[in-house]
Amino acid sequence: MTSRGGASYRASMPDSSHCAAADKALEPDARVPSRDRVLGHDALAMRLAAISTELNSHEALWRALAFREPGMAWEAAHPGLAAALRALPLEAAEALHADPGACADWLARWLPVERWRLLAEVGAWPRHALRPWPREFQRDVPGRKWAQIEAFVVAVRDGGHECIDWCAGKGHLARALSQQWNGRAVTALERDEALVAAGAALARRARLPVVPHACDVLSEAVVPWLRAPRHAFALHACGGLHLRLLRAGAAARLPAISCAPCCYHLGAQAGRLVVSLAGHAHAPRLRPEDLRTAVQETVTAPGHARRHRRRVQQWQLGFDLLQREVRGVDAYLPLPPIDAAMLAGGFAAWCCAVAQHKQILLPGDVDFEAVERAGQERFRVVTALDLVRHQFRRLLELWLVLDRALFLAEQGYRVEVGEFCSRQLSPRNLLIDARL
Repeated sequence: MTSRGGASYRASMPDSSHCAAADKALEPDARVPSRDRVLGHDALAMRLAAISTELNSHEALWRALAFREPGMAWEAAHPGLAAALRALPLEAAEALHADPGACADWLARWLPVERWRLLAEVGAWPRHALRPWPREFQRDVPGRKWAQIEAFVVAVRDGGHECIDWCAGKGHLARALSQQWNGRAVTALERDEALVAAGAALARRARLPVVPHACDVLSEAVVPWLRAPRHAFALHACGGLHLRLLRAGAAARLPAISCAPCCYHLGAQAGRLVVSLAGHAHAPRLRPEDLRTAVQETVTAPGHARRHRRRVQQWQLGFDLLQREVRGVDAYLPLPPIDAAMLAGGFAAWCCAVAQHKQILLPGDVDFEAVERAGQERFRVVTALDLVRHQFRRLLELWLVLDRALFLAEQGYRVEVGEFCSRQLSPRNLLIDARL
């Protein structure tokens, strides 16, 4: 019995076009701002429609998941690109993933990546002057997180209202806002009571009017906190948490909402991935896994984390080939997560454990060394093929941010979207700022 790739893993066997609508969308009078300007209120819907056109025209390129599908549906339409990608060494593919500019240049021989880059371009928020930070602020917050908080505070304009820090954790953002805005009162809402207690201690030590409260913002308990005219802030609020802020904040007519969304797939439910009327009018066919694609870029993972991820995926891909052969079903089978302890036992032991978990009876003559090598080779190909899908990450993310911004605009807010920090500091660097 063989898998789709033609390999068998028994020990006894040997190893083996440019769219006119999108072009019009790039006319300089409308959709693509200069790098020193945010995307203004009037341009939000036009940019969303232009991105929708591009996503719908190239759906096959960004919906296909190489990790699950040994062959991509788009390869027949782009044979030259497919051949070049399948021949790409792993080191070269990983280098292109790490350098978006070089990747775009490499793919430009086959795909209109410059048009996608222009559509994804958003200006940076102007930076406001900062008061000097107390020394303990930076001491109490991890370095990268502190830099993100500082960039967020620098970008947001003070509207003069009391504030809410949404999903506040230890209240680091709340304290930063209060300190910069002359001792502004800030209510910090956080579900985890241990974090609430830690935040209260930090606020007391800083002598700032930051008051943490234990509150699950997804529950109705949050509604009373939204009755006063407050400015709500959310830095990297995941999935359903930022959607809850937008919906509940708009319903309460909060005077200002400043939100940097993150992890759009978390808490995502089919049929509720799109929230604005404008988004529903133009929406590509989004699935929860497409929302995951939008946030797969990372520039902060340490080397050991990347090596762990590589090994995990190689094992998963090897077992995927094996289970297709053993089951006689050429289809992806979701697998349980792998932790470090499972890696220590070796590939063969892990395969046997997963097969037992999935109630798959493995034959006694499986050549696990061949399976592991096949997984490593497939990982190389998957890494290369994913260069195409990942060209759409920023377009997908910006589409989702524009959808959320337009939801607020439809509720009567004046809304702008811009980058509050560099991609190197955080790929999730888009800030929605809405004012009644």
